[in-house]
Amino acid sequence: MTMRYIVGFDGLGPSEVALAWVLQRIRRESAPIVLVHVTEGDDGAMGKEYEDLAGRHGAALLSRRLDALRRTHPELTVEGLSLDGSVAWELADSARPGDLLVVGTHKTGFLHGRVLGSRSVQIAASAPSSVAIIPQVDLRFRRGVVAGIDRVETAAWVAEAAADEAAARSEELSLIEAVSDAGQTPDRAALAIALVAVRQRHPSLVVRSRTSTRPAAEALLDASRDKALLVLGPGSQDPRRSPIGSVLHDVLLNLNAPVIVARPTTPAAAGAMESPRPGTAKSPAPLG
Repeated sequence: MTMRYIVGFDGLGPSEVALAWVLQRIRRESAPIVLVHVTEGDDGAMGKEYEDLAGRHGAALLSRRLDALRRTHPELTVEGLSLDGSVAWELADSARPGDLLVVGTHKTGFLHGRVLGSRSVQIAASAPSSVAIIPQVDLRFRRGVVAGIDRVETAAWVAEAAADEAAARSEELSLIEAVSDAGQTPDRAALAIALVAVRQRHPSLVVRSRTSTRPAAEALLDASRDKALLVLGPGSQDPRRSPIGSVLHDVLLNLNAPVIVARPTTPAAAGAMESPRPGTAKSPAPLG
């Protein structure tokens, strides 16, 4: 299936920032754009007439933005989708594996700050595709891509996703393993696997790697504060655990750079996430 950019759109600042990020990116990776507007219901509390009015307003808003986008970018394939329901769940359901779901968010910039990005957390946890969360920050002078590496099962494809981004930008890639538990031994194998995957995919890419003993979310946010992009994995696929790691949760609520929550695009990679590799010790708590 053809990859698509699915952009959550409500006409407000964060959604325009997300769309602008896609338009900048599409110069190097052409793909159809689908603007998705979700009218969130109130379970009938305001009455059917109010719900109908909100739906019509959303459809008109989406139509005007699509018309403007087609005028300014006639070379693009642009579609619109108007939905009703929960914003987070409807956006997640609109994407399919292989797409990139892009949403904007307010920026807090303080660890454990106010929950302004909670919908981003819900979307990242439930979408079947990779998800990009774009904060309202100035990216004009930022360079470089950071990847959070946490365990052997996901190291290769997270590193590859980040390496593809860095190579497309002609920028450096930094691989960071953050050990969040005091006294925990770093899983050096994860970084080694990530480095091999990057070298095989992009031999000439400039790559730096390091292990941090700082709290993982702090280490990743600090590393990405002047970078163009941070790439993380989606968290544990074990049904007994939360579908989104606590570190990724903190990063998304306090992000200071665009974040891509990367999901595997092949069945083999997806299967590798489901259980630890036989004979290996349990990896550190997920970065994302």
